[in-house]
Parts: sequence; C-alpha cells; structure tokens
Amino acid sequence: MSGSLRFVVLLCLACLVPAAAAAGFADPPATGSMRFDVHYGSQGFKVGSAQHSWSLADGRYELELELEARGLAGLFGLQYRQHSRGLLSRAGLRPELFSVEQRGRKSEAAHFDWPAGRVSIRRDGAERRSGTLEAGAQDLLSLWHQASHVARNGRPVSLQVITNKSVKDAVLEPDGKESLSLPIGKVETLRLRAHAEDGGLNIRIWLSVDHGLLPVRIRIEDEKGGVLDQRAAAIETGRPAATATGTKN
Repeated sequence: MSGSLRFVVLLCLACLVPAAAAAGFADPPATGSMRFDVHYGSQGFKVGSAQHSWSLADGRYELELELEARGLAGLFGLQYRQHSRGLLSRAGLRPELFSVEQRGRKSEAAHFDWPAGRVSIRRDGAERRSGTLEAGAQDLLSLWHQASHVARNGRPVSLQVITNKSVKDAVLEPDGKESLSLPIGKVETLRLRAHAEDGGLNIRIWLSVDHGLLPVRIRIEDEKGGVLDQRAAAIETGRPAATATGTKN
C-alpha cells in the first residue's frame, strides 16, 4: 500500500471513531425525575436539595428544576423553580420558553422566536432586553440535556446560552471522562464544560454512561467565584415526569 493510500485509509478510520463511540451510548429515558443534593460555596456545604423532571417525547420536551435551600441559603435567593419547554429535533433541543420563579422576586422568562430569529427576555411580562437568536441556542436548563448531543459527537460547539437575564456567547466542549462517587453510587461519566467568551458563564456537566447520558452532576460557578454544585442522589425513569406548566409571561 502506498503512503498516500495509507493516509487516506487512516483518515477515513479516524472519521468513523466519533460515530462508533456515539453508537455505544443508550438513548436517555423518555421521562423521569432526579433528586440532587445541593452544595454551595467553595467549601461545598450541603444546603438543600433539588428535584429535576424531564419529558422527551413526541417531538417535544419539557424540563423542570425546583431547588429548595435551607437556612440562610434560602433567604439569600438560593431557592427557585426553572422551567424549559420546546421542540426536539435531530440536532437536539430547541427551546421555546425558559422561565424562572424565585422566592421574593418577580418572575422572569426568555421567549424564543425562531421564525423571527429573536429572543425576548422579560420580567413580570415586560421586556427588559432582547437579542438576535442563533441556531443551536440553549437556555440554562435545556443545556443539561443538549450536552449529550455534544458528548456523542465528541466535538465542541459554539452556541448561545440564554439565561433569565442575558444572552451569552459560549462554547460547549467535551472535557474527558471521570469516575464519580455520588450519593447514587459510583458512576462512570463523560464530563463537559460550557464557558462564555466574556467569562460570565462557567458550567461543568457530568453525564452518566450507564443512564443514557443523563446529567448526574452540574457545577455552576458565577462571575464572583460562587459555586453551586448539584449531585444526583436518586433517579427514577420510565414514569411520567411531574407536571410543569411554566409561566406565561
């Protein structure tokens, strides 16, 4: 075999590696719920728990996260409900609405207008800011499940991450494998990182290889160095997810 032909063969084999790796992962359960232990701060003190439910079926998705904190953590705003809903496609999740209800504050929501290519961020129904919407954009909650598509492909992607306050240009990239000791036991995971170009977003997501690449740990670090670390304590699958209606702002 000539040197040039050998190079072509090796190149073709290399291109098959991501597809072969992706084929080894099961699809995530269509419905289920997960309870997280919530740790906060650089010392990782346990401050409460969070309940996450999902439904990925019939071309649509619905996600909900309800975080309950104890003591001062709850008083200082670490108690909220997030809701995301939208469409499912071959490329993953396509959000239509992301809403946040936080104790003692007005409700906030991001509305995704895909035909117009525009996202509107509102507080108590009134628009606070807007921005151009790019293909592949995710909200803070849909990002957890969209991460599995990036893990399967094995390649980083540039995308917008929409919060209840801003639009961030970010990169979501594979970050290696890791064995985790979680409340649910030892879990083999694929680790991913989402980080914004302006430094205002730093999220690490661990996906369980044995649970259809479900997110079993999420670590969020804010601009001031504050850390919110959620670690799976229980998983239930194959049951209807909790009803999530969201806000209609």
